[in-house]
Amino acid sequence: SAQNITPGNGFTYSLLSLTNPGSGDQVGAAFAPTGLALDFNQAFRFDFNWYIPNIADPGLRGDGLTLTLTDTIGLGNGGSGLGYEGLSANSVAFAIDTFHFDGEPVSPSVQILSGGSITPIAAVETGLGDSIRDPDFQWFGSLSFTPSGLGDNTGQLTGNINHLNLGSFSVQAGVDFNALNLVGQTVYFGFTASNGLATDGHATSWGAPVPEPQTYALMLAGLAALGLLARRRAA
Repeated sequence: SAQNITPGNGFTYSLLSLTNPGSGDQVGAAFAPTGLALDFNQAFRFDFNWYIPNIADPGLRGDGLTLTLTDTIGLGNGGSGLGYEGLSANSVAFAIDTFHFDGEPVSPSVQILSGGSITPIAAVETGLGDSIRDPDFQWFGSLSFTPSGLGDNTGQLTGNINHLNLGSFSVQAGVDFNALNLVGQTVYFGFTASNGLATDGHATSWGAPVPEPQTYALMLAGLAALGLLARRRAA
């Protein structure tokens, strides 16, 4: 679901809920309706706020969310698939993974994924445990790209999460956008999430001064509509 809230403090807040707290076996995805013509020989950055909505008895922690760049929007697999697994092979994602199986990075971890696979090309364990579900303060996230400078559509992707009290954690990986077949393609950005056997919610939010710019309203409407479309297709 997606909604705008204007509490009277001079801002309008937009909230995108990918999974709802209190119910398990959910998977959600939402993408901006307008794609981008990204130049992979130029730096770029995406910023977002995210959090895991608190419930009275959260129990098992899982599974996580991603910020995804892809040539084709869609809804991937649930559970440990984070709503990303099975998406287009022409894609890359920054994942915040909050559940792990044996042999995987210990959760919570931050990861770089590619090709619609949930096997990370890079991962960093945070050691945060259940504190990643902070009921009082949201997390700030970012995904940035630094080109190689050689004009070859390669460079370094850096995913970062930062919290007022809990610190900052980053993961980096070299990425070849030629190999991902994203050079010259329209690239869509959006979010995916799933909670599997857990009952965590996953949400992103941002604020804009009022009156709200039309572009924010249009983007939010598109995220909601395409998220619902993705759910129907998966069903």
